[in-house]
Amino acid sequence: MKSRRLTFYLLREDITDFDDALDPDKASVTVEVDPSTGIDGRFLYVEPHSSVPAWVGFVQPLLTDQLSGIRSASTSALLILRTSDRIFALTFGYGRSLLDLSKIEYQFGLRVALNRIDPRQIRSLDTKTFEDLVVSTNTQASKSAELPTFGVDISRDILRAVTGEPRDQTFSKRIAGADSLVMGVKTTASELPAICDDLLTAFTADAYKSDFGWIDQLALVRDNATIDALNDLLVEQLRTGATGSTHLAMPEAIDWEDIDGFKIGGTRSHVYEDLDLDDYLRRLGDERTTTTLENLKSRSVSVRFGRSGNFDKRWNLYQCIVTEQRLDDRLHVLIEGRWFAVSSTLVEEVDAFAAGLPDTRVALPAARAGEIEADYNARLAETSPEHLLKLDARIKRPGGASSGIEFCDVLSDQGDLIHVKRKSRSATLSHLFAQGGVSASTFINDGVFRTQVRQLIEDEVAADSREAWLRLVPRADETVDRSRYRVTYAVIANSTREGRDWLPFFSKLNLMQQGRQLVTMGFSVAVARVPVTDPE
Repeated sequence: MKSRRLTFYLLREDITDFDDALDPDKASVTVEVDPSTGIDGRFLYVEPHSSVPAWVGFVQPLLTDQLSGIRSASTSALLILRTSDRIFALTFGYGRSLLDLSKIEYQFGLRVALNRIDPRQIRSLDTKTFEDLVVSTNTQASKSAELPTFGVDISRDILRAVTGEPRDQTFSKRIAGADSLVMGVKTTASELPAICDDLLTAFTADAYKSDFGWIDQLALVRDNATIDALNDLLVEQLRTGATGSTHLAMPEAIDWEDIDGFKIGGTRSHVYEDLDLDDYLRRLGDERTTTTLENLKSRSVSVRFGRSGNFDKRWNLYQCIVTEQRLDDRLHVLIEGRWFAVSSTLVEEVDAFAAGLPDTRVALPAARAGEIEADYNARLAETSPEHLLKLDARIKRPGGASSGIEFCDVLSDQGDLIHVKRKSRSATLSHLFAQGGVSASTFINDGVFRTQVRQLIEDEVAADSREAWLRLVPRADETVDRSRYRVTYAVIANSTREGRDWLPFFSKLNLMQQGRQLVTMGFSVAVARVPVTDPE
């Protein structure tokens, strides 16, 4: 029998009625399952309507003949069935759109896959790194491989999906799991209840812990009182426009080249080029102050795909919010509409590392409102009582490098390599922390790079002080005494938070990873917040 690719969802345990599993806004045709099959289920589909593709209107003016016969149609179908007192849903075509996705079991497919996949036979991983922005990464191997092949950082990467070969090949030749499970089956439809029972057993197993236990660093919050308190904190911040620890992100990876725009409930007439929380709150106007949790969960976020020209309602606004909140000394993050408690051990480790970093030994003046980084760097170098050399935007390309590398923004005569970044809604601090690591590594390992930096000093520094600066940059054939240098991260940011809590947790986690690498290389590391004179 030919294998058929099927997609399974598991509904939450509290969903006991078929109607509760469906999106109430989607109209569909219902066909009852034949009782003689012994299957307790229901089949639904949407009658396809053909339409003219959006690209026809674009190319038509160039043509001599009318493209009157070109039409396209999409199909949507859903089979829901009950077995072992749980409801499963199988989607066909665009059938996922018929489901109320807030009712599905989170990570059902991922946990089934991790419990069944041979850890030596992984084909692809989808991970998300949460910081000021969400970075989604899909890594594929040309043949099945073990976890280290995929370069996952288990301390900060969150696993969202996995594809691989199961230990038991009679189960399926290959499975892919995220919230749904995708697998090939060679049985008839009458065997679906037995397959679902097997999947439920795999979902509740804990075999994954031996190889993938790190995914539990984020524990799903199930206590309603805690969830209510966290939601109250979030809603109050949105009402006041305080978005320092909150932004919007798509809950799933979608190819950006296929996206033509977004619509968000509450401002339905406006088409957004990107999911921008600050822009959304501005467009709400006075309505922002009356934001409720019900608003966030009922307002839809729709995507217009270039290939169809139609807006597809994909998520609600709550599912697109990414935020971190501390409650009762515990850090919680909202990801894809679910609250997670971050492992206390990990939080303590990250906070201890950040708190243990020294402040800069170079006096950093406050930044001015609206001042760009380049202007701040120039003013820092010109007005500081220390001897500083501005190297901002002096990009050098070391031997064999595909892109340029900045040595630092400002160099002090005491060996401080100062990297400056303004914390904004459009840029993640991961670039700043990575810049320090790449620059330091290149500085000690690449003589060509040091030669280029020395030439820059010779070209731009007055002869009477040139030699002092050249002594800070060894020649290509000399050894770098790493103990002379301190990599200093200077972040321009307004904040009233104490200690290092002005950095979001996931930014501090990134800082810890980069900082430890620098310390291992022999550098010291410092971090400082540069205040802004006027509110931005």
